[in-house]
Amino acid sequence: MTATLPTHPNDVRELLDRLRTLSAAATNDAEARAVARRISQITRRYRLEHGLGLPATPVAQALELDDTYRARPHLDYLAERITVAVRDVERGQNRLLAVSMPPRAGKSTLLSQHTPLWLLRRHPEWQIIMTSQDGALAGEWARSIRNTIEEHPTLGVSIAPDGGAGTRWATDNGGGVFATSTQGPIIGRGARVFLIDDPVKDFADAHSEVHRQRLWDWWLSTAQTRLEPPYLVIVVMSRWHEDDLIGRLMSAEYEGDPARWEYIRLGALAGEDDPLGRAVGEPLLSPLLDEDRDEALTRWDETRRTVGSYTWAALYQQTPAPAQGAIFDDTWWRYWTLDPNLADDDRVILLDREQLTTGRWLDSWDTSFKGTDSSDFVVGQRWVRTGPYRVLVAQRRGRWSFTQALEEMEEWAKTDDEFASPYGAHVHLRLVEESANGPAILDVMRNKVSGMKSVRPRDSKEARARAITPEVESGHVLLPHPQEASWVPDLLSELRNFPHDINDDQVDALSQALLEFRDAGRGTVTVPGRNPTHRLATMGAPRNIARAAMTDRRGRRGGAR
Repeated sequence: MTATLPTHPNDVRELLDRLRTLSAAATNDAEARAVARRISQITRRYRLEHGLGLPATPVAQALELDDTYRARPHLDYLAERITVAVRDVERGQNRLLAVSMPPRAGKSTLLSQHTPLWLLRRHPEWQIIMTSQDGALAGEWARSIRNTIEEHPTLGVSIAPDGGAGTRWATDNGGGVFATSTQGPIIGRGARVFLIDDPVKDFADAHSEVHRQRLWDWWLSTAQTRLEPPYLVIVVMSRWHEDDLIGRLMSAEYEGDPARWEYIRLGALAGEDDPLGRAVGEPLLSPLLDEDRDEALTRWDETRRTVGSYTWAALYQQTPAPAQGAIFDDTWWRYWTLDPNLADDDRVILLDREQLTTGRWLDSWDTSFKGTDSSDFVVGQRWVRTGPYRVLVAQRRGRWSFTQALEEMEEWAKTDDEFASPYGAHVHLRLVEESANGPAILDVMRNKVSGMKSVRPRDSKEARARAITPEVESGHVLLPHPQEASWVPDLLSELRNFPHDINDDQVDALSQALLEFRDAGRGTVTVPGRNPTHRLATMGAPRNIARAAMTDRRGRRGGAR
């Protein structure tokens, strides 16, 4: 089917007439069948190239079966690019197509339901492999396509009597569909068309280097080995991370040639050089809603404010920011003080003691250490949630041995020494990560201090840090005023450089505390024998609590340690 075909209808007719003459003059059945196959190939190819009797694009296929389908401009454009790629494959050329779009923009319905059906109507002999991070989801797509074929005999595709069912089935012409997950077995299967739809499960997997590498290894060693030239590969996903699958396919730093790929990037709001020709800021219209431009702008604006700027840039605009310096922006941080003289701009919030003492308190500890000068820091942070604010009140930090760390934690749990343990009487919950030295710390401290709670992280450090960016960007996370706590600039530097700084202990403690505050149902742990209504005011606490927090055993009042 890759030989040159005449373009003018009269030339095609002449070619077919000559072939029919050859068929009539055939000396045996084998010659006659060979000529008949050639006539059939030319006829089908001519019909395909001129759109005779078949939908011209996958969107046209969708509309043929469902007159309620909303063919938004971005879906029309995507369908046209797929059609061009398929014609290239029909002419013998390999094609690689990568598509990134926001969630719920219609990409999976078009790519994984209507496109395979459209392809099989054109080429019932083509083998199609469909994959997703969720094998069950890919299986649903495959079953849906088969059911549509069986319900509409006029589509011209026949399922082989013994062609299988559900996630893997064949047509009468030797083609068919095989659906699996991006980690599922496809050994022994070949593909003229390979579809990869949403290969990343969620935020945590996207920000796990292990998961990203596992997916890349699958692409290199499994997926690519199944391709049968001339082939078509379509990768469609929402971007999660600059180093996700599309990021690597488009990077010269990894295996493969980015120049072979056609990359279609469609943001929720148009940027410069938009492939649809939209003006900057123009929205994508949802295929799931009956909305106009202004309604779409309102919807996207609500989404942006809900998810925060990092997720908005990555998942919705398809422009994930580089990790270096991109998780936390210096301008997001706000500060608190009890001193009216320092509340001189809108980034400084003036609090009073009543707001602090009536809040929900906790300590958050990061305890990775080896007991040497070059080891990681141990850090404890004291937080309170009051109203909409999450307030970092004090911090204790140093390079300590196991024994020293226990002593520091025990001292900070005191309830009768405001210089050693500011607001200590209000803290009844103490978080310790259950990794590294955490279990050993917990075993000892549970016999000495009430309220110890182990935390077992489910996600990577980076994923946890990115997860709390909405709280930070909203302005509801307050740090001590830098003039009242000399350690705050170091904290800001670590936050700015995370995850590429030498140290990450302060970021780990911070993200652990903020994630705990998200669940209001996981409240205070009662400390036996202590009065939870006790007020700092009755203890004569100093005004500058943040500075008082940085005490050391040698001088009681001192710098960060």
